Amino acid sequence: MVLDSVTVATEIDAVAEVVWRFLTVDRDAWWPEMQFDPVVGSPLLETWIDEGEHNSAAGTVTRCEVPHLLAFSWIEASWAQPLEVEIRLDARGRRTAVTLTESGFAFAQTSPSLPEEHEEGWRYHLTRLTQVSETGSL
Repeated sequence: MVLDSVTVATEIDAVAEVVWRFLTVDRDAWWPEMQFDPVVGSPLLETWIDEGEHNSAAGTVTRCEVPHLLAFSWIEASWAQPLEVEIRLDARGRRTAVTLTESGFAFAQTSPSLPEEHEEGWRYHLTRLTQVSETGSL
């Protein structure tokens, strides 16, 4: 049975407004392959090359509550339905707790390994978001 969701969390030593800026407007500093505007209805596109093959995931921003919540749905060609991603930023004084949840793997009829692969990918991306939010660069 495929897991239906994955959750990855971290705490960043930066205020929520700084983390939000890097999550959205200055995203190129840590995730240049992902393109979207932080506005509900904005198209979203991630492109990458894996083993010499060009790949992409496309979707739409579904929720945007500055500077606390960004959500989007996205789909790859091999998925039956889109997956839903929600990124929450919770201010904790001068720090920010970030919780990312991606769900819908079972409904999308993805491979059994995809939730674990995406969890690993999200950990990678949140590590990069943490570094750039705390230092201004990678």
